Amino acid sequence: MALWGISTTTETAANNYAIPKHLSENDRNNTPWNCFADVRGWVYRRYGTSEHSGLSSSYYDEVLVPVVGLNSTAPTTDAGATGIGTAGPVAVFFEDPNRSSRISLGIGNGTSGIATNTTGYVHVVFNELVFAGAGATVRIRTFDANNANESTSIVGTAASSGSTQYAWSSTAALHGSPDVFENFNGQVTNRVAFAFTTPSTVLAANVNFLTTQTTSGQTVAIGGTNIFVNSITGVSVGSSLTVAGKLTNVPVVAVGNTYVQIGTASTIGSTITQNLSVTFSTRTNATKLKIDLPSGFVGVITDGSSAVGVISSFTSQFGDVLLRNIGGSGTTSDVGIGTTTLTVA
Repeated sequence: MALWGISTTTETAANNYAIPKHLSENDRNNTPWNCFADVRGWVYRRYGTSEHSGLSSSYYDEVLVPVVGLNSTAPTTDAGATGIGTAGPVAVFFEDPNRSSRISLGIGNGTSGIATNTTGYVHVVFNELVFAGAGATVRIRTFDANNANESTSIVGTAASSGSTQYAWSSTAALHGSPDVFENFNGQVTNRVAFAFTTPSTVLAANVNFLTTQTTSGQTVAIGGTNIFVNSITGVSVGSSLTVAGKLTNVPVVAVGNTYVQIGTASTIGSTITQNLSVTFSTRTNATKLKIDLPSGFVGVITDGSSAVGVISSFTSQFGDVLLRNIGGSGTTSDVGIGTTTLTVA
């Protein structure tokens, strides 16, 4: 039974946050982030629609293994305790805007970004069912395409699901049916969705893509516009050029076989000598969104079993490992859905 995480009360990355250890985020059919503990034991929630990457009001629960007291706070002195204690965060990620019904790594439509002035979601996943009050918030930081020049942050807000919600209590388990919450102003779930609106305008930055040198034996006199370089791979009209100590992000107006040409308005009153470093970049209009882990969430989210507040910071004991490369995008880069960064373009 060790695979089911029953015998431990320690919720860390080393023991998979007490989630059943054989559930892998690389699985094409199941994901650990849809598995949680409640009074019934380990429960896997299977969603019926693609809303919010599968997170919807249409679902059914599959009890993987019944365990009495699994989601309770057990005495730490009891070596045989099965309870995993207060609910803890186990994953934080951006929802896939394509709303792939699969949220595991390697699945989905290869989404690479989200449009401006669009609603997006941050999902905060817990290893137990929680009650999240409407109005709880998370903070999202904004950067340019170089992950620099931080701009105005964005707030994601948890809303009420607007539908009848269910949760199992000890009393409910005795009579065989869940407690019904028709008017709870919030979300009863293990995956809390925080909605946010992407910026209406994006940040601009020069993104480097090639570094070379001025060609040996060539110099460019004052007012010259042709700069000979060792490589022009990927360079085109509209690229930007920087020559160490001479020119900074000036536009390329023409490309030859061994040189690039800049406009007369960009020339300088000094000589560009051989072997100077030349960097090419492209002007990129995009804003990168990153979940602010140290800030965690602000608002009322309580443990479904004990009604006490859950851990509100995502780094106090867990660290950056809570940022999961999932979400249905099928990408492993730092730009994409389900990673640490969501690109607005």
